Amino acid sequence: LWEPLWNRQHIAQVQIIFKEDIGTGGRGGYFDGFGIIRDIMQNHLLQVLLWLAMEPPKSLDAGCIAKAKMELLSKMRTLRMEDCILGQYTAGNGQPGYLDDETVPAGSRCPTFAAVALDIDNDRWRGVPFLMRAGKGLDERLAEVRITFKKQEYNTLLPGEPNELVLRIQPDEGIYVKCINKHPGWNQEHMTPVHLKMSYRHTFPGSYVAGAYERMLVNAAKGDQSLFVGSRELVEAWRIFTPLLDEIDRSRPQPVLYPFGSAAPPGLVEFAAMRGVSIDESSAGRLGVTEAPPGASATDGPPVLATPEKRSGGAPELTPVESGIKLARRQLLSEGA
Repeated sequence: LWEPLWNRQHIAQVQIIFKEDIGTGGRGGYFDGFGIIRDIMQNHLLQVLLWLAMEPPKSLDAGCIAKAKMELLSKMRTLRMEDCILGQYTAGNGQPGYLDDETVPAGSRCPTFAAVALDIDNDRWRGVPFLMRAGKGLDERLAEVRITFKKQEYNTLLPGEPNELVLRIQPDEGIYVKCINKHPGWNQEHMTPVHLKMSYRHTFPGSYVAGAYERMLVNAAKGDQSLFVGSRELVEAWRIFTPLLDEIDRSRPQPVLYPFGSAAPPGLVEFAAMRGVSIDESSAGRLGVTEAPPGASATDGPPVLATPEKRSGGAPELTPVESGIKLARRQLLSEGA
């Protein structure tokens, strides 16, 4: 369904978004040595981009996947300061600012928010802007990919917005398609955005979704390297980001200040527009973070999912690492049987 549309002829822009509604929580001294780009973008979000945009590998073994990712990385140009906007949260909504953290050096200009514009110079993606953004102290906890499709000639027959595919990573993992539907009534031009939804929470009720560390430990125990990063891939990833990071460390630019709880720093929408990306942070342009199940209210709270087994005697639940080890042991024993 999607592969014929997965190219520059049909896709207008791609956004990879990571938002946290918490600050550094007293760990600012540690965070200050790295910043948001090293913390989440150069590694985690770049991997999301690679899995999204790489050519289909010949098979799903580690070698073929690594080759496909390397081919994509080699087509991505090195980032420069003009490809980036930086921000830092201040006190707001009853929460302290980044510089209010006693562990943060006085006057630090460490970015707690960053957005970078990436280009891929290959036949599939040439000319399609990729905007990657991540930040702390924002208005919600969210990780998702938004793929916006181009309007076609026939779309001018009726008013409407571009179609959009949303891959929700957290919370409420799911896949959403935003499209335009005629609003019931006699007005032939009354069009309304609608969402086609597939939520893991509703589609697989009661299922336990393993955490990242659990899956990592299971794969490591099984010897499955398909989701791990190889040395050559790591070198290419740093090749893209290191000149930008060196420039930030050297010049220490003043980040744009934004109050804790903001949707985004001032200037982000304009920065994105100059690079061909349209951002709509209004409630009308966003999918709700919490999707209520049919017949329930969004305020009822999420359904209770199955959780890892508890220790005997009413002790606390297993940590993600402990649970991962337990899952890995079960997997290995079942395969051995």
